[in-house]
Amino acid sequence: MIGNAIQLTLREMHQMFSSPKALAAMFILGVMLGLIGPFSTFDYFRPLPRVAYWIGMVFVGYAAGSFGGGVTVNYINQVWKSPNVWLSILAAGIGSGILVSIVVYVANSAILGDWDIDGFSGILTLVYCILISICVAALHVLFLREDRPSAPKQIEILSRLQIQNRGPLLYMSMQDHYVNVVTSRGKELLLMRMSDAIKEADGIEGFKIHRSHWVSIDGIKRVERQNGNHFIEMLDGQKLPVSRGQVQAVKDAGIIA
Repeated sequence: MIGNAIQLTLREMHQMFSSPKALAAMFILGVMLGLIGPFSTFDYFRPLPRVAYWIGMVFVGYAAGSFGGGVTVNYINQVWKSPNVWLSILAAGIGSGILVSIVVYVANSAILGDWDIDGFSGILTLVYCILISICVAALHVLFLREDRPSAPKQIEILSRLQIQNRGPLLYMSMQDHYVNVVTSRGKELLLMRMSDAIKEADGIEGFKIHRSHWVSIDGIKRVERQNGNHFIEMLDGQKLPVSRGQVQAVKDAGIIA
């Protein structure tokens, strides 16, 4: 179970670090901290090294915090299907804060040859990192609650997804024993049969185009034909094959002329 939590967290981190906006935000934050020089770093570094130090700390610290907090929350979500939101925030803060504090200690030791910076000393470093991580996790949850599209409560398959992945359903595909559920907000692997996933998608207009693929009509971008075979391109750019046995069903739905 912890392995699934780690894999899900790594996919979430890959998605986050592939976002130009997220990378730009981290870079700007690092520059701002470098100019301000908190925790006595103003006295330890010249301007350019100080900015470089904080940019590195923001990127590495955010990666470590995202991994620690993500694994903790995803594991809790697997154990309890609908955990208390404050429990998730607390768990994310603790899991994130522990790894971030380790990053701070190691970075200061490697760069300065000194474990002790004023304001970054002893157990206070761990306490600071956990408290800040809890605040960041709380803001993150509130932001997601405000920003994410509301998912119809009657769509059972969507309630299985992590909060950040809930949105209009685009398509579902089989991957080994898992169903890859793709929405406009992200994608997630669920350990279940495709037939059960389709039943839980009841209420969304869609159909099965292949033994391994089900698509939502609202998620279709266009249909292509290559070498006599039909492919449906989805809104996220993914092209899914239409099996010969399902061509008539696709025609009946008006997708293929």
